[in-house]
Amino acid sequence: MPTDDESGRLSPWEWIRDQFHMRPPEDDEPQSWWIASTAIPLVAATAGPLANVMSIVALVMPWRSKILPGNNSAAGTSNQEGYADPHWATVLNAISLFCGIVGNAFLLVNFTQIVRYIIALPVTIILWFMAAGILSGITIATEIYAPPVGIDRIYSQAYWSAIIAAILYFVLSVILMINMLGYFLGKYPQHFSLTDEQRTLILQMTALMVWLLIGSAIFQKVIGISFADALYFCDVTVLTLGYGNIIPVSAVGRGLVWPYAVIGIIILGLVVQSIYKFAHEVHYDNVIRKHIEQKRQSTFDRSVSFQELQSSQEKRLTSGEAITPPALTRQKSRTHRQNRPIRNSINALATARRPRILIMREEKDRFDAMRRIQANTMRFRRWNNLIISIVAFGIVWSCGAVVFWQLEAMTYFESLYFCFTSLLTLGYGDFTPNSNAGRPFFVVWSLIAIPTMTMLISEMSETIVASFKRATEVVADYFVLPQSSAYKTCLGRIPVFAQFILSRQKQKRQEGGFPLEGADESGTGERADPERSSQPRPQIHDLAMSHPHRSLEELVRDPTPIELAQQLAFAIRRTSKQIREGKRRQYSYEEWVEFTRLIQFTDPRSRPPSSQRNQPENDNGLSNNEDEYGLLNWDWIGESSPMLAKQTEPEWVLDRLCESLIRYVSTQEESRAVGGGADSAEEPTLRKERDIGLDE
Repeated sequence: MPTDDESGRLSPWEWIRDQFHMRPPEDDEPQSWWIASTAIPLVAATAGPLANVMSIVALVMPWRSKILPGNNSAAGTSNQEGYADPHWATVLNAISLFCGIVGNAFLLVNFTQIVRYIIALPVTIILWFMAAGILSGITIATEIYAPPVGIDRIYSQAYWSAIIAAILYFVLSVILMINMLGYFLGKYPQHFSLTDEQRTLILQMTALMVWLLIGSAIFQKVIGISFADALYFCDVTVLTLGYGNIIPVSAVGRGLVWPYAVIGIIILGLVVQSIYKFAHEVHYDNVIRKHIEQKRQSTFDRSVSFQELQSSQEKRLTSGEAITPPALTRQKSRTHRQNRPIRNSINALATARRPRILIMREEKDRFDAMRRIQANTMRFRRWNNLIISIVAFGIVWSCGAVVFWQLEAMTYFESLYFCFTSLLTLGYGDFTPNSNAGRPFFVVWSLIAIPTMTMLISEMSETIVASFKRATEVVADYFVLPQSSAYKTCLGRIPVFAQFILSRQKQKRQEGGFPLEGADESGTGERADPERSSQPRPQIHDLAMSHPHRSLEELVRDPTPIELAQQLAFAIRRTSKQIREGKRRQYSYEEWVEFTRLIQFTDPRSRPPSSQRNQPENDNGLSNNEDEYGLLNWDWIGESSPMLAKQTEPEWVLDRLCESLIRYVSTQEESRAVGGGADSAEEPTLRKERDIGLDE
């Protein structure tokens, strides 16, 4: 195909790019194929060093061994002695290791974007295919031309390590080709979409493999065992299994175990924690958020259709068109069953003739609908994570048991028992991998299986254990350490007991000198305690931390700007304290109404009436959802709902309140610059209003 640009024809690269719809490196368009774009590169980058380790074991040890007479050595290893491989096998083995390490290096520089994706990824795939092909060729050639001949001759752990390395290189190359296919099909741009924490996981896994190699080199000399046995010993030590089939017998070896085990366990803990975070992030971004969006969109569509039906009925009634009562009743009841209790109040907020309390109650319906979606999603997330962890654990457990059943002198039940005790890091030592094929496979299997078991235990603690804990707390509130509030809440649902509890509360208020509920504290009700009336007024700190919970009826009244400014400062302090406490708090709708008021009252571009304050408009008639200082307005079941944010609600509210404070300061500076001396003349009045607000 011609490449002359002057002829008007496309170059081969441009033709390929046009055919496959490849996207440029800097692309903010949505991405799909999340497993191929995120999970596959991370799996390849974490498993690549493990393949390098197996390839190193295959190089530094002979592939054939001679069994020596006698029992096991004092360290617990079998008496085997390797004899030299053919020269051509060693050279090809070294070339394979070089290809594997260089391919892994290109994958790492691909993550850091030092080398372009379209160059680095094909190089990694080609080199890993070459490493797998060379190792496969050596094993086949060895079996044909130089097999271990004799009853006392067997393949060593290095031979089986080479087979494992070849399988890993091949599998990783294939899955990276799937990632590259997604790029050619335009599913994602020319880079790996990984976060800093995910890149940290790659470095941590590489550090763990390097630490295992360092330990293998040391304990090979100290204990007097082969490099493969030393790698197995280091793996068992770091995983805290402690089978006892290989042990350090010298004082030097026992002394070196202390620092080596501590550092290795720390690195392994970091790796497991990073894997757990990665699994949760990927699962949340690509499964949970889609579940939330489906529920939210379904709820939003139902609410909009309900509003459209109401609007059409109002228009027909206004125009005088008759609607038969039975049909209208059936239509309304059917819509009510489908959409209860969702009501769209966006248009209602702009209708000034409607009472504000009614608007707020309708808005609360939308808020409650989103709360139900949140609760449903939380249950879905917990049980979905638990089910996935159980399935992963079952696959690792059963498949590992099948392999050990074939490689070791165990029945399948004994193999299941051995795998289960290994996954729980019990390490009884009654069953251990002893064959030359079983120990290399155990190293690879254990490094995959132990993190899987750890994640399963974490998920069980968040679901089953948490549910059991809540159940025990409820039982304790009623029987072990009885709480009066629990009994009052339970009995208060019965009308007879509710009246008795209410009368007792009134009696206690009278005995304590407090006015009855609803009575005027100035003297129309019961007289207050004189000692209480002489107490000093609460300080500002107390006002900020002991915030009263107001009902919707109390929130209908609009505070003055001075009161709002004071409440803004108190709200910032209160939410900051809640964030420091570290608890996942969920605010009630009444609290959100107060926060919304504090966020929106500082909008300098519009001052709408109180009934329209939730929908400010700019000069072009467009809703001011966002300004230069941040978010101003949102819909509870819309895409910008605070309950869809990754932040906790106190964190989200604090960000918006700080934005509101910035707007307030900016507005005050602008008003001073425009008003000049008029502001200074008003300062005494503003100070007086502020003092009144503090007193209140």
